[in-house]
Amino acid sequence: MTTLSPGDAAFEGFRLTQDHPRVTMIWAVFHLLVSFVTATALILLGGDVMLQAENAAEMSPAELAVFMREIAPAYLTLAPIGLVVMSVAAAAVYRLQLRPEEAAGSGHLRFGADEVRLIVLTVIYYLLTIGGVLALSLAAAIAAAVASMAGQGAMTMVGGGMMLFFAGLWLFVLVRLSLAPVLTFDQRRLVIFGSWSLTRGHFWRLFGTYLLALLTILVVSLLAIVIFAALAAVVTVATGGGLDQVGEVFQPDFSSFGAYFSAQTLLYLIFNAGLTAIFYPAVLTPQVVAYLAFLPTPATAQEFGSDDFV
Repeated sequence: MTTLSPGDAAFEGFRLTQDHPRVTMIWAVFHLLVSFVTATALILLGGDVMLQAENAAEMSPAELAVFMREIAPAYLTLAPIGLVVMSVAAAAVYRLQLRPEEAAGSGHLRFGADEVRLIVLTVIYYLLTIGGVLALSLAAAIAAAVASMAGQGAMTMVGGGMMLFFAGLWLFVLVRLSLAPVLTFDQRRLVIFGSWSLTRGHFWRLFGTYLLALLTILVVSLLAIVIFAALAAVVTVATGGGLDQVGEVFQPDFSSFGAYFSAQTLLYLIFNAGLTAIFYPAVLTPQVVAYLAFLPTPATAQEFGSDDFV
């Protein structure tokens, strides 16, 4: 086991894309194609309904119920697509670092058993999260009911304290289980709770690593938005539009293909695909660095205990 350096781990994802420009370009093309597929699905399934999303907060309960029924097919279609895309993109990042010889010609992108296991792991964690939220909500409701006997002030204090406690608990569990996808990929088996053992005693170092990586991504994102806005303004003016139309690219019109695929939107899709190709490694690589630091050789079920593996 080696020492994890939060600074080195947080920036490793950016170094990875810099060292592998061809792979990063393939990832960018992949995300661009995904954007086209997603936009097509939204136009065909959502269409005019997507334009109503901005006014959802102002709808009456009856109108909101109708809106949700109309937009449900789009989200039910996009949710599986999103799971597949995230698993393929994540596995490609893991594969580049842990199994660089696999699927190298395609930018380490493929869909197989590794990706399926990541999808299953995501669904399991999603269900566990729902269960945890329901359990904590029930506990909070019971505590608030008991505290209300002492007055409104006591109930407010207990409610606020429990919210802070639950937020801290959620963050702690999230960090401790954050290496589960890497373990699942590297072990070629579903590892649900193995990360808990692997990260024991490393919470603050991992938290610092993820926080630094997140702050770096936010700074890069802000700079990228400024650059894109400038490019979009140039393209808008060059195509005969006004500067007031630049902001419309962030609120695309899904009513038809012609309305959606404007010059500004195409520029945004290309720009966003490039950023996504960089941000995925920036988010995921610190997990790989931490995994290799805590466990320099591939783990076995015996090292973690059979209960950690499914």
